[in-house]
Amino acid sequence: MRVVAHWLIGIVMGMALLAGGLAEASVNLPTHHWAYEAIERLTAMGVIDWAMVVAKPYSRKQAAQYVARALERAEEKPETLEGREAVVGPLLERLVREFRPELARQGLIAGNGAKPRDWLRYGGRLQTEVDGFFLGHQTVRLRENRGGEYYANGPQLQTDVRGWLELTDAVAIVAQPKFISNTNVLGYGPTHNNKNLYMRELNVKVSLANIAVEVGRGTQWWGPGYHGTLLLSDHAFPMDMIKLGSEDPFRLPSFLSALGQWKVNTFLAQLERDRDFPRAKIFGLRISYQPISWLEFGVTRLTQFNGRGREQSFPATVLRTYNNPPNQEAPNLEVNEQFMADFRATVPRVPFIIPFPSGVQFYGELGSEDKWSKWPLSSRAALLGGIYIPQLFSNDSTDFRLEYADTDIYRRLTKDPGLKNVWYNSGIYRSGMRYRGYPLGHWMGTDGIDLFMRVTRYMRDDLQLGINLDMSERARGLPVHEKKYEGTIDVNWWLSNTTHLTIAYTFQQIMNPGQITNINPFVETFAAGVMSNNHLLWTNLTVEF
Repeated sequence: MRVVAHWLIGIVMGMALLAGGLAEASVNLPTHHWAYEAIERLTAMGVIDWAMVVAKPYSRKQAAQYVARALERAEEKPETLEGREAVVGPLLERLVREFRPELARQGLIAGNGAKPRDWLRYGGRLQTEVDGFFLGHQTVRLRENRGGEYYANGPQLQTDVRGWLELTDAVAIVAQPKFISNTNVLGYGPTHNNKNLYMRELNVKVSLANIAVEVGRGTQWWGPGYHGTLLLSDHAFPMDMIKLGSEDPFRLPSFLSALGQWKVNTFLAQLERDRDFPRAKIFGLRISYQPISWLEFGVTRLTQFNGRGREQSFPATVLRTYNNPPNQEAPNLEVNEQFMADFRATVPRVPFIIPFPSGVQFYGELGSEDKWSKWPLSSRAALLGGIYIPQLFSNDSTDFRLEYADTDIYRRLTKDPGLKNVWYNSGIYRSGMRYRGYPLGHWMGTDGIDLFMRVTRYMRDDLQLGINLDMSERARGLPVHEKKYEGTIDVNWWLSNTTHLTIAYTFQQIMNPGQITNINPFVETFAAGVMSNNHLLWTNLTVEF
């Protein structure tokens, strides 16, 4: 088995190296850039095919290739746009404006005089957020999928500048310093960080023959979930890491190319000092596979090891762990692991069965805390499932999404009290699969459920209205746990080609609100009998240059 694991990783990485052609460095899109949602919507509608959109971030160059594919299909098969113009037209126009430099370099549209082989390319984004958060009980409240940030009571200002630079076709550099007026945004109590100015993202990527090596601080989102993902999201503070993987999707050589597209992502991250084993490491591996244009699979594995007082070498510890049963007590094999399999499938319109003009997309994640030890569900299983309808009505821009996530399912099915408080926790690493107190995966954390719904509609080509409804429970294995009901309305207005304004209001009603009271080991305390009504108003102005 050890030889098989070595060969599997070696072959996939080798094929990525051989199949990718020449390198062309390109900076990554930040994980919540509006272009992701636009590209995924066009993919769900079938306007873009052969797009691997589950693992994020991907590069500006890759996003431009997807936009180019949409333009080609619109020209080759105009019937794909029939009844979809209200959505496809504005989205494609906005995406072409955003990725015009990359599209021009690929020779697909007229450029602005830049030569295809310019050795220096650069750009940036200025983002300013003005908030008014009024919390009914707590001083701070966790903020989902915001890189370790909290809702902090009162008015506040956040501003960041994200600058990027591409040198020749091999090096890409990103820096994103950020200012916050209220330091409670980055933590409170045991998670407190008293810095008003900090580096949100800073990394360097070097590409060679479709292999990309990236060093620095950044975020990742591995999974098809929209409101969260089981193993790796950007809910926690950005980690310092080394990433190695394929820059673009690739096909195997010769007759094996008919098998479809592949993509490989790996990273090695170092966690914070203030935990049970300071500076513990996380190794992540994801293999994505797209056998046909409308279906994408993925498998992900995270391994937590090392740390001060637990000397374990890399990669020997990870490779030995891959080839042994879970929960080993052998020397240097006591690690914490998570595994996930996921899929994304797009089904076209079928009369009387799927009546929606652009079809429907189904997606899901099935995870295991530790290795998979029981079939079909792991003895420590979690799941996430969703349905996305990119166009409810013909010649209309309304879409609909429903998503459910559950890290408490197997405890309820088996009624085994020994299976509570499992996800993101470990008997060895008692600070858990977390960074600065936040889980690396889904924001709801241990023994949680989350039911999320979102509807959006373009009121005009440059004005989008969105409505979210969310119901969640956290730490259901405890006698007192949190229940939350939430509604959000947001307006996104593209003021110009480079300027984007968001205004949003959220109301939360929370029973027994929770608060992190220790991270070494991790402890979260819930206020029994308390009802908190939170009013959250925020505005965000983004200018790209």
